[in-house]
Amino acid sequence: MDLQQIKSYPETVWNSQHFSNKKPRPEQGALTKLLQGGDPLPWSQANETVPVSMIEDPTPAEIKQRLQENKDETHWDENQYSAGSLNKWGLIYFYLAAIGKGFCIFVGPASVLTLLHFILFENWGASEIKEALYIFIPFVFLPSVLIWGYFEASGRGYLPMPWFMKAVKYFTFSRSTGNVIRHKNNKELYSHPFSEFDCYLVSSPNHQGILSYQLHLVHRYHRYSDSIPLHTFTASEQPDELKRIWNLIQRYMDTSQPMPDVPELEPARAKDPTTAAWDAKNNRKPDYWFSMDDVEFEEALLELQAEQRFKPTQGPEIDLFNGGTQAG
Repeated sequence: MDLQQIKSYPETVWNSQHFSNKKPRPEQGALTKLLQGGDPLPWSQANETVPVSMIEDPTPAEIKQRLQENKDETHWDENQYSAGSLNKWGLIYFYLAAIGKGFCIFVGPASVLTLLHFILFENWGASEIKEALYIFIPFVFLPSVLIWGYFEASGRGYLPMPWFMKAVKYFTFSRSTGNVIRHKNNKELYSHPFSEFDCYLVSSPNHQGILSYQLHLVHRYHRYSDSIPLHTFTASEQPDELKRIWNLIQRYMDTSQPMPDVPELEPARAKDPTTAAWDAKNNRKPDYWFSMDDVEFEEALLELQAEQRFKPTQGPEIDLFNGGTQAG
């Protein structure tokens, strides 16, 4: 591997070892503090811990299959992490396809067995069979096959993807520029340097009185009407796991450190300057994750979870406001 052929970073990227002091955090009212959950989580020189609940799905085998189907296109690489979701029509089509799949795989065979039962034990004749088939095939089976079939074929690249199935981009973390971009209707709503955001761990009781936790990224100097929800990275609501999310994001955005060692980033590691240099120095196996089968992957996650149980969820704290160089 020739590290000289890997593009270098521009000056705008986030580097936790070389940054200028940021403007002081503006004074906030009591209501704002209440909504944000008090003080933000500290900034840090992120450590190697990762949220296991985030990386356990998809498996390396599923990631490889998805990369093959999408011709190596991915939402997370050495340049950026992009989060998005389907619009309402896309969601409706997704659920219809799921229902269609259910009919084809489960209801279809069950219907055939039911029909055989009526023929053998209820003495159905040709007229009853014809009437049942006339209702089932054109009104149930064929629509299910067409909806599910087109969904699968377009997802594998054999047919064009319906326009309403295009993902609506929500936010982007750009390691290659150092910015966080918020999108609305696939258009940029705002963009600011990563170091201008603060991360808040917010707790609130659910209907059973049990505390649930959420993680939000808030721009420090603008009072936008919304935040960037980081708890969507994982289904876990455990505070330590959410803190590991914040640690992972800081490590991903910090060009002074290699990217987080997670399965989805493995194909991109050789393309990132800091990560490629670290991997070469430490003799990291290029396909560490992708060489695992599902059983080995599950064992590796259990081992990782045990190793991290007593490790700090974040690395050493850094002071954004006094720990860097004087802003020019």
